[in-house]
Amino acid sequence: MAIQEALLDKPRKSIPKTFWLILSLAAIISSSALIATHLKKPTSFFHFSSAPNLCQHALDTEACLTHVSEVVQGPTLASTKDHKLSTLISLLTKSTTHIQEVMNRANVIKRRVNGPREETALNDCEQLMDLSMDRVWDSVLTLTKNNVESQQDAHTWLSSVLTNHETCLDGLEGASRAVMENDLEDLISRARSSLAVLVSVLPKPDHKEFIDESLNGEFPSWVSNKDRRLLESRIGDIQANVVVAKDGSGKFKTVAEAVATALDNGKTRYVIYVKRGTYKEKVEIGKKKTNVMLVGDGMDATIITGSLNFINGTATFNSATVAAVGDGFIAQDIGFQNTAGPEKHQAVSLRVGADQSVINRCKIDAFQDTLLRTSSLQNSLSNCFSTQNHFHQQVRIGFSTTIINITHTSSKLHHHHVQ
Repeated sequence: MAIQEALLDKPRKSIPKTFWLILSLAAIISSSALIATHLKKPTSFFHFSSAPNLCQHALDTEACLTHVSEVVQGPTLASTKDHKLSTLISLLTKSTTHIQEVMNRANVIKRRVNGPREETALNDCEQLMDLSMDRVWDSVLTLTKNNVESQQDAHTWLSSVLTNHETCLDGLEGASRAVMENDLEDLISRARSSLAVLVSVLPKPDHKEFIDESLNGEFPSWVSNKDRRLLESRIGDIQANVVVAKDGSGKFKTVAEAVATALDNGKTRYVIYVKRGTYKEKVEIGKKKTNVMLVGDGMDATIITGSLNFINGTATFNSATVAAVGDGFIAQDIGFQNTAGPEKHQAVSLRVGADQSVINRCKIDAFQDTLLRTSSLQNSLSNCFSTQNHFHQQVRIGFSTTIINITHTSSKLHHHHVQ
């Protein structure tokens, strides 16, 4: 009892509520500071001092370092075990915001210009930016696999993004170019930085296996066995999903109508057989029309023709008689033609912006910019002929691309795989 009294006689002084309030505020402030620090420096293992290594392959090192610093010191750095790869993914993610802004600006300017050529060029830019957005996100997703094959795909797609930006800028003129040039130059710079950072994370020390593929057969390894059998088939031996015929003996009379029936984002091969005849039309195989195959009765028997050209107001990009953007496109035993004469300047027969596309046993006929390849993607062109030697190869960088030897009148175009 005495002990209890002693304890009661010396009660602890209560701590003022003000003290607890101050302590709580201090804890909140400290936590906020820690969170802010964590966001600014997402990983303690990556330091900006590593940035020069990321940009060692850049054409413009200063610009690359600026772009890297934006994500290294910002809150958007992705989280992977490979911190260089994290930086690259963050760099790509950030670039989509800039691409979207340019798309929006092109749309706004398009509604305010008067000239049809400028309006067409801005339409082209919107289409190219849309394709670029898809390729960037494709790259982000595949890079999370963190293997050589995924890095190879990413490099191919990001190369096409750079080409798309430059193609957009090349087509602009007048007021629209003046307004958009700086933004497009910024996109071009960011695309180059992304490619430089990607190269820095490639397998070391030898990139040869990554860069090139040894062609043991007629077609690259990415051509499936089913497609290989189609490509090796004789004229008339391929079973088609739909038939096009000018005389009405098929389901459709125009190629464009048949293309429209292909499923969007189709996973299986959709074969369109175009019977003998000359089809005067513009055919667009959009990005959603994947795995479409056009097959005819021979390069001199089935001909798709047009005459759009630069002088008459159509930009080079949009002058193609046939434009194929949907991945997995195949053309076989068909002639592509643009009849605009040399006085009309750029006039494209065939424009290919599709990944993993094959042009086999075809004739590509025009006077200038006969074949326009607008993306540095995986393409194969074999056993084909051209009546002219003017080709527009809008491909700046690309590791996994199959292109053609540029040859003279009525010469055979050989399958040729290059870096």
